Amino acid sequence: MKTKGKISAALLIIIPALVLLSGCNDKKISSQMQTAFEKYIGYWNTAQFEDIAQYVSRDYELMESPGYEPRQGLDFFRKYIENTRVTYPDFKITVNEVIFDNERIAYIWTVTGTHLGTGDIPATGRTINGKGMSVLHFSEGKVRDEWRSNNNLQWLVQLGFSINPPAMENSNQPE
Repeated sequence: MKTKGKISAALLIIIPALVLLSGCNDKKISSQMQTAFEKYIGYWNTAQFEDIAQYVSRDYELMESPGYEPRQGLDFFRKYIENTRVTYPDFKITVNEVIFDNERIAYIWTVTGTHLGTGDIPATGRTINGKGMSVLHFSEGKVRDEWRSNNNLQWLVQLGFSINPPAMENSNQPE
């Protein structure tokens, strides 16, 4: 059942992105959305939040893989970025591709950063380089929420961790 939920969550990101792509050929992104999008990426890349209330809704929500449980609020958003930048002081999001309609922007991104700071795991000094994709929804010209999908396992492997399968019980081993 968990696999079905993860597949459904992934489809919630992929299908709207494809719909956006199919309808965007001749449209131009509004300057208000473009500015809010650029500011949003800038918050991640600089952790400078002076004008954040102009571009990100105070009711902001982040739904992130693998569980897509909503985490909410402007304060959460700030703290999440600050913690990320403590763990990865040179953290950077590079936008590779953008598609949009009147109220959404879907984008493919690459993130890089060197794991130097304390966080959930001790600093490894290694660099991450991973891809992901996000869909931002806008309301009244502000980022209302982000649906983000990425490969956390890939990042852990890049940091030097390995995943070991559980040991088999004796009753399951061939004689």
